[in-house]
Amino acid sequence: MTIDEQLLSRVEALRIPLDDPDLPIDWKDWYHFLLWDLQGKIRILVNIALVGRPEQGEIQVSFLINIASDLLPAEYHIDIPIATFGTALSLEWQPDMVRQNPLRIFGNGLNLEINGKHSTLEVRDERMQLSIRFQGEAQAMPLLVTEDSPFGSGFIGWGLVPGLQVMGELSVGGQSFSIDENWFSYHDRNFGRFRWGEDIGWEWFVAFATCDDGRQITLVLDQRTNKDHSSKGLPYIFVYIGNELTKVFMGSSLYINWEWSPSAVTPVRLPGIMASLFGDRAIRVPQALQVEAADQQGRLLLNVQFETIAELVVPDNQDRQYTFIEEVTGTVEVSLFLQGETLQAKGLLYGEYVL
Repeated sequence: MTIDEQLLSRVEALRIPLDDPDLPIDWKDWYHFLLWDLQGKIRILVNIALVGRPEQGEIQVSFLINIASDLLPAEYHIDIPIATFGTALSLEWQPDMVRQNPLRIFGNGLNLEINGKHSTLEVRDERMQLSIRFQGEAQAMPLLVTEDSPFGSGFIGWGLVPGLQVMGELSVGGQSFSIDENWFSYHDRNFGRFRWGEDIGWEWFVAFATCDDGRQITLVLDQRTNKDHSSKGLPYIFVYIGNELTKVFMGSSLYINWEWSPSAVTPVRLPGIMASLFGDRAIRVPQALQVEAADQQGRLLLNVQFETIAELVVPDNQDRQYTFIEEVTGTVEVSLFLQGETLQAKGLLYGEYVL
């Protein structure tokens, strides 16, 4: 398909107004990438966030890897099916670390470049023996979903590119794994002004599943909420078949049900300082998820069993307040009735429950 490069440029554009001499420090602008192999043995999250402004802000990086234990060297002695590794980096934002046209964000252990359909991302933490480097090319239709949606005391915008073709390499503990064109890769963008720790939250996921006949379905959910999820905004699910947006379910046509562990547990938690601060915070965690959607044009049923969870603790850069992001991955079964036929598919899902 032909990518609308003008729309893609709007999705990818840095939104923090760097030419504003009175730039408020509650601005946030982040680039979010997910990758996984189609066997489900390796799942990767990389998030690069600009917070504040040059010389009064940070460039924050989160890098999480879920990997099947049977891929790891015997000396790890891990007795769980899927192990979690991760690191978080925080760099002082100096003026020469961010360029806008074309976009480049770089610093110690970090390089992100986006130029039209093409992107390069590298993150490495030598101390933790974790690194990733890949090149991507946008393949799926981009969407600019919102630009100024109310969120807490401010607003948030969101755009997505739910399909990149990627090539690169992942390294975990000195062991290398190839990333190739058979991997699934998703990329999205958030930007805006708000404060972590405010009465904000969201429910989000991307699922990628393959039908028996080889067709591929990508589903992307977004629902904004308050902190305890008692008040919810308009939910929607984008349905892609191949790289084409085919259907959108929204509003009252959607039923979303998260199932929680019967007792509280202590999840893997990042970053290190925040993990120590909240080390005794045990929580109930998502175990499963069901989504049903139906309108006059189609029906969707989605069942998820979660296999991994990690918690990111995100502090505000002005006050002592925090937002908690539960990062979850698992297997998904999809039944989609659309245009007179029913598609059955299986695959993986990566989600966030933010509170």
